Amino acid sequence: WFAERVDRIILLFDAHKLDISDEFKRCIEALSGNEDKIRIVLNKSDMVDHQQLMRVYGALMWSLGKVFKTPEVSRVYIGTFWDHPLHYDINRLV
Repeated sequence: WFAERVDRIILLFDAHKLDISDEFKRCIEALSGNEDKIRIVLNKSDMVDHQQLMRVYGALMWSLGKVFKTPEVSRVYIGTFWDHPLHYDINRLV
């Protein structure tokens, strides 16, 4: 009901906790038919180094591939959303 009435649905993932619980999986599956509204965000990307960030990204894509039954790859927005200095400043370039 809510998904049909909103403009965007943001799925926020933590770079340190990528597991998709069964409950969260059911929530995502309930959004079926609204895939065009979904935006996937990987938060806290400044907390891991560049190489680890690529591993985290790959693991997230693998997990999402088991939930989203679409042939195309989901776009994942990578960021950090706080006002403190970045731990790994090199990730600013990503």
